[in-house]
Order: sequence, then C-alpha cells, then structure tokens
Amino acid sequence: MATKLDTVLGDYLKEIKKYPLLTAEEERALGLQVRAKSGAEQRFAEGKLSLAEYERAQREAAEARDRMVQANLRLVISVAKHFRNRGLPLEDLVNEGNVGLMNAVDRFDPDVGSRFSTYAGYWIDQAIRRAVQNSQQMIHIPSYLMEQIGHMKLATRALEESLGRPPQMPEIAKQMGITHRKAKAILQAIKACSSRMQGSASADGEGSLSEALEDTRTPAPFEASFNESDSELVSNLLGRITEREALVLKLRYGLRERRGKPMTLKEIGEEVGLTRERVRQIEREAKAKLEEYMKLHA
Repeated sequence: MATKLDTVLGDYLKEIKKYPLLTAEEERALGLQVRAKSGAEQRFAEGKLSLAEYERAQREAAEARDRMVQANLRLVISVAKHFRNRGLPLEDLVNEGNVGLMNAVDRFDPDVGSRFSTYAGYWIDQAIRRAVQNSQQMIHIPSYLMEQIGHMKLATRALEESLGRPPQMPEIAKQMGITHRKAKAILQAIKACSSRMQGSASADGEGSLSEALEDTRTPAPFEASFNESDSELVSNLLGRITEREALVLKLRYGLRERRGKPMTLKEIGEEVGLTRERVRQIEREAKAKLEEYMKLHA
C-alpha cells in the first residue's frame, strides 16, 4: 500500500513532468535574461534606463529564472535519490536540492559554454549534502540533563579556585549537594549523550559533548577518580539496554577497553556486519533508553 509520502511525491513527479526540458540554445538565452537583471539595476541607478524598461527587464529575468528552475526539477529528484537513507526523508532532500537549483540559476554564466544541467548538478549536490551533514550534527539533550551539567561545571570551577587543583568526584558531589553515585551518573550521561558537533576533528565530524563542555586549559576534572571507579556505573547503565546496543555504544565511544579508541559509524558497521544507517539507529535507540533511565534516577 502506498504511503502518504509516496502519493505526495508521485503527484509532484506528475506535476513537474509537464515542464519541457531545455535545449542548449534555450538555456543560454534564458541565462542571459537572468543575468541581464543586475545590468538593468545598474543602468537604472545611473539614470540610463527608464522605470518601464527597468520593470520589464526585472519581469523577464524572473520569468526566465522560473523556466530554468521548472525545467530542471527532475534533475533535483535524480540527485536526491543518491542521498536516501542518510537521515533525511526524500521530500526534505528534494526541497534542499531545489534551493541549490535556484542558486545555480542565479550564478550560471551562459558564456562559459557548459550545459546548465552539468553546472546545476554541483549546486544541487552540495545543497543536499550540506543538509544531510547538518542533520547528522544535530544533538538533543534533555533540559533536566543540561541543567545538571551546568551545575556540575559551576561546582567544578568553584572547587578548582578554592582548592587550587582539579577536584575529586566526592568533592564535586558534596559541592552540588548530591550523592557520589548521582554525580558519577551525570558525568556518564554526558559521555552517553555524545553526538556529532561542528568543528570536531574526527573522520566523520564527530565530537563528544564532554569535549565541548570541558575546560581544556587543565586536565579533565576528577579524571583519576572516574577512571578508577566508573566500571560499576558503566556496567549498570549498559545493562539496561540490549547486548547489541551496548556493543555499539562501547565501540562508538571507546568503552570496550579502558583506553579504547572511538570508532566511526562506518567502522562499527564493518565490524558488526550492519549498514552505517542501521548502526546510527541502534545508537539513537540506545541513548534514548539511557536518557530515560537517567531521568528516573537523577
């Protein structure tokens, strides 16, 4: 049975098929009309063009732009299909590709001599690729957890100033007025909620939330305490999810060994025999379960 999205896309395909494709000569003529808009604006500002002539040039440029966009909407769908199963539905991929197509129309120089479809394909691809990357970099952290992370940062900095050294976990817990176990749980939640962030240096562009939040001027606070006593907490948390989910998180954040190296989605997929997208889904489901557990026990 066709889904609602299939029906919408099917109707969209039928709609855009009514727009005829353009010949090379038509692309050049329309491209020149689009580019004539900026020239008309300059001549009008210099008083070399009447208002009527200026408005006609603007109208012709807009009509030419619409024709070029409409004639290449099928190209957008063709490019968008290559990005399926990467985190965005096809409808969103097409919308982003259409933005790239419009940018291509505005930037196209018909005097270069290349076909517009060749030029536009690059802009469409880049627009969709950027949208996919942005969707992968998005991070969701519950508000209650963000509040506790903020409290921990403030407590850690206050203790560093008063003690003159990085504080230990029990000291942070006392400063926050919570149990040692809850303080450890907050820190582990930071690691469990690690996700893609812009500006990270790993192969897939991943970066951990703990890296983004910590003060890089000094060694990570309570690092020694955490390394010595976190095994029980980690085991307890990972015991709340399935074995496969636990394995994915261990590989993803380097928890399989005490100093394990975090792996990319692609590397994990190759090791466990799953696609990259399936690994991403498992990671998302596992973190959702951990977040729910933390919400109940924080």
